[in-house]
Amino acid sequence: MGLPKLILASIAILFLGGYTNGIDMESARERSCFWIGNTVPVDMDWVDSIDTLYYPAMSKMELYRAAVDITGEDPENISEDSVHNNSCFYWKIHHNGTMRGRGFGGESKEYKTTFDRPNKFDFRPAEGEGYSGTAYVTLTDNSTFIFTPICTDEGEMAWGVTSTVPRLPERTMNRIYEHAKSLGFKKQYFANVNYENCDVGGANGRSEATPATVPTPSRNRKVPGRNSGRWHARNQY
Repeated sequence: MGLPKLILASIAILFLGGYTNGIDMESARERSCFWIGNTVPVDMDWVDSIDTLYYPAMSKMELYRAAVDITGEDPENISEDSVHNNSCFYWKIHHNGTMRGRGFGGESKEYKTTFDRPNKFDFRPAEGEGYSGTAYVTLTDNSTFIFTPICTDEGEMAWGVTSTVPRLPERTMNRIYEHAKSLGFKKQYFANVNYENCDVGGANGRSEATPATVPTPSRNRKVPGRNSGRWHARNQY
């Protein structure tokens, strides 16, 4: 290899080595909405006592859509590591029918929730367009966590677990995963949020992470649309 080609090859290696692929929405699509028949009621008195909800486990699509919807960024501008290990994603509950998703480098977005039963609620952005759909409660201990399958208004199925603690016990997580599989969700689409580098409500004695891997929103931010392929920063309660 001549010197010019060697130099070009070295430059290419350096460039590609520093390149990080964005999240792939297509690879996270699991299945279309299906009927959820076996729901369980959530204790609304317990829900009303909650101020902060963490989001330790969910389907990959759920996590990706949250990242896209809250940041307003295109998927290719959001790294895998940022959503799993540096998002510090959580919910602040306002008890007026709204809740605000926070994380992804200091971003936030507010959503309205409407319960028509203690085991089913609709969600949508408090202002403007964005992710919306219907969530069903199918598993809860009414003290630490709630599991909800979600049928989005775009016809996609996802699921998420909100909890009052950043990390649930292994036994509880195994129960959640088995429940997800019993509904037809597949293990290869499972995702988690790691709160080790976060302090959401003082969980780890640190300030909330604002990692460099989370993109700084551009001035001309795109507004997520219902049919734009971007997600809902979902709102669970």
